[in-house]
Amino acid sequence: MARTVSLGAILGLNNRLPPTRMEVALPNRTTAAWLQVATNIDLTASGFIRRREGSAVVDGADCHSIWADKLDAYMVRNGDLVHIKVGTLAQTVVQSDLGSSPVQYARLPDGMVYWTNRYQIGRLAGAQARRIMTPTPNPMPQVQAVAGSLPPGRYQVCFTALGPEGESPATEPQAVALPNGGGIGIAGLTPGTLVYATGPDGEIFNEIAPGDYLSLGNTGAACSGLMLKAMPPGAALAHYKGSLLVGSGRFLYVSEPFEYGRVNLGRAFIPFPADVTVIAPCDDGFYLCADKTYWIAGDPLATAPVVVLPFGALPGSLAYDPNEMAVYWQSPRGVVVGRQGGQVSTPQDEALEFCEAASGATLVREQDGEAHVLAARFDVQTIQEV
Repeated sequence: MARTVSLGAILGLNNRLPPTRMEVALPNRTTAAWLQVATNIDLTASGFIRRREGSAVVDGADCHSIWADKLDAYMVRNGDLVHIKVGTLAQTVVQSDLGSSPVQYARLPDGMVYWTNRYQIGRLAGAQARRIMTPTPNPMPQVQAVAGSLPPGRYQVCFTALGPEGESPATEPQAVALPNGGGIGIAGLTPGTLVYATGPDGEIFNEIAPGDYLSLGNTGAACSGLMLKAMPPGAALAHYKGSLLVGSGRFLYVSEPFEYGRVNLGRAFIPFPADVTVIAPCDDGFYLCADKTYWIAGDPLATAPVVVLPFGALPGSLAYDPNEMAVYWQSPRGVVVGRQGGQVSTPQDEALEFCEAASGATLVREQDGEAHVLAARFDVQTIQEV
């Protein structure tokens, strides 16, 4: 059987037209036709129908959340996050017991792949799982007033931890009021813990030597982790202009610049009317899908979101095409194409009507000289005729 055949000009699928109107006249007076049903075929740019190549099962386990780029590939297999070596397909478990919640991934400029599944968030260096940041000291060291030579006043002390992921955010400041001749005793310090303190009635935290704070010596570096917290897990994540963006519930969180695991929960977030499902960055802004689809240009914390579509997106349905400088996701009206400047289109809306679905998956594929966007929808609700 021939792999590629021509049935005349084929326009694609259409479930809006009745069967008697599937043939249409083109402006050049030739006839073209829509297809009502198509299985395992691709439509070429020249109007040919090409049968898709067969496939074989490589892994019959319960797998989901598959992601890959030119360097690494990952998936969840039987509840474990697995690294797949590109080329050999050798598998290594990098984190156990993730469960069935879908995982979203993004490779960031530090070379690591960041991931989240609503309940956990982390990063991956090849077949090694890493925390997204060093946790704060736990238990937190305690302070109390003791004898010393500090001037009278109200002092504040906080702590951070040093680890493989850098310096942690700071603990909540502890305040101590001292009379003349007082000092601050510190209990519970562990190796790798840094101590920051203010002067009398001060507000600037500077590093001091480990141990009790008995005389003025807060002349070290200022604390960079004050008021910061760990980036929360979410259902969507992306990199944009030096920050990690995470959609967690109805909120978009923006990390500190180039400190992807740390976020200021007091100011670096944007609320939306519904849960964030897709974050799709471009060079000059990014799309965010929640109750509607928004375009956010420039600094997200200083730019008002602009509505570009009156509906949102299916979770997990984002794909990138760097050659076309385009992003794709799926919506109640089919595939959406997003480009720079907030320009969006819904190429399937004119011909196809879709039932509701819970989630989706999208793939940009180049094969046999043709480029296609493959889209799948899951947990589709069929229309019941009465």
